[in-house]
Amino acid sequence: MAESESLSYAVRPRVVGAYLGQLMVVVAALWTVPVAVAAVEREWSEAAVHAATAAALAALGWLIARRRPGADLQVNEALVAVAAAFIVTPLVLAAPMMLAGIGYLDALFEAVSGITTTGLSTLATVADKPRALIFAAAWLQWIGGAAIVVLSFVLLFGQSASARRLTGVVAGRQDVVGGTRAYATVVIRIYLALTAIGVVALLVAGAGWFPSLALTLAAVSTGGFSPFDHGLDGESGAVRAVVILICLTGAIAVPLYQQALSGKWRSAIADPELSALFLAALAAAVLLLLHGAVTPGSPPPGDLLFTAFSAETTAGFATTPVSALDPFSKAVLIATMTIGGSVGSSAGGIKLLRLIVFVRLMQLMILRSRLTPRAAVARPIAGRDWDDPELTLILVFIGLFFAVVAVSWLIFLWFGYAPLDSLFEVTSATATVGLSSGVTGPHLPAALKGVLCADMLLGRLEVLPLLVLVAPRTWIGQRRAVAVAANDKTE
Repeated sequence: MAESESLSYAVRPRVVGAYLGQLMVVVAALWTVPVAVAAVEREWSEAAVHAATAAALAALGWLIARRRPGADLQVNEALVAVAAAFIVTPLVLAAPMMLAGIGYLDALFEAVSGITTTGLSTLATVADKPRALIFAAAWLQWIGGAAIVVLSFVLLFGQSASARRLTGVVAGRQDVVGGTRAYATVVIRIYLALTAIGVVALLVAGAGWFPSLALTLAAVSTGGFSPFDHGLDGESGAVRAVVILICLTGAIAVPLYQQALSGKWRSAIADPELSALFLAALAAAVLLLLHGAVTPGSPPPGDLLFTAFSAETTAGFATTPVSALDPFSKAVLIATMTIGGSVGSSAGGIKLLRLIVFVRLMQLMILRSRLTPRAAVARPIAGRDWDDPELTLILVFIGLFFAVVAVSWLIFLWFGYAPLDSLFEVTSATATVGLSSGVTGPHLPAALKGVLCADMLLGRLEVLPLLVLVAPRTWIGQRRAVAVAANDKTE
């Protein structure tokens, strides 16, 4: 009898290194854009630092990925490669963030906040910062929202099964558009189109060219970085309206744009997540407005409306300080941030589709309680049937999300921070929102900055990839042989 093949394989460091290195080379290429902006602004020292950072990323990536393996990428290797990319990238890109006049730890916090499209910041001010640095922060959010993984599909992975696995890890919808290369190309074109439209719309609304560019990059990626110390407080109503509309476009699942562009706009409009996005934002807005109407000293209705939509899209732009809100309003925003945007968008949170599935499962459990054991119950949810592994993964993620928030909250309480403000902060970080109750700042202890960095990474990667990365059995065990591509020659 032939020896049975093992059903469990540890990751192959050479394979992970190859894909991680290629991802780093892609990021290095993307980081030449801040170099160009710094040169246009004649900020030569900033241009030199950004150029050196891009060169360091490219060199490190080349060293890691000197040999390119075949396309047979295991699921755990895909997860580890993505998780490692989101860890290594901010470790390197923290260097140019030190141009803000801060230490490496705070610079690392800014880089993690950017790549995870969160927007939390420990900077006391950005008014005195070079324009190249402000652009770099917004550009890093745009990369984190779309390009760091999706562009890699087009350049590196093509139509392979490996790419489809990575698409599923990051975007949450496998083969929705059809083929990984087609999917990645569609995503890039849509993001570029949304970015261009956003910049033009903000220019028409009266924002200058540089604020228009920075705000659009942060809004379309639902990152929330503002080039102003005051957030969007003091900006015109037209500018605020355009920014929140751009945030909404970023919180919508990208495949819906493809459906609409291909003539299937009715099915796109009928998507349950799209309806849920607007209903959830409106529900939060109504609660805030009704409570504000009977609460003395509440922010103006326009600010409350803006904050509700900013929290639901997980963009995190603010027109009024969260610290000025009462406990009820903060609690509403915590719930709103937790829900988040659509699967397949750059938004964070547990995602609306998962919430819809969870609610439907509860309904089915209640239904089955009054049926006979032999009764068969169909379980179409959000227009499709789900198998048990998919439902299990959804429930596990929801549980892990709340576990991360709970553990982080307890650590903040241990340090003596106010319960509600602490819960708001860790929820904002884990849901990659960026709204702050005033807890995050230069004064925050280093340990708690580390907790928030972990929350942002766990939230952006949706927990599982990082758990796979640190699991001992991921690295220890039987390994498959590496199949080297035929066109890859060794020296």
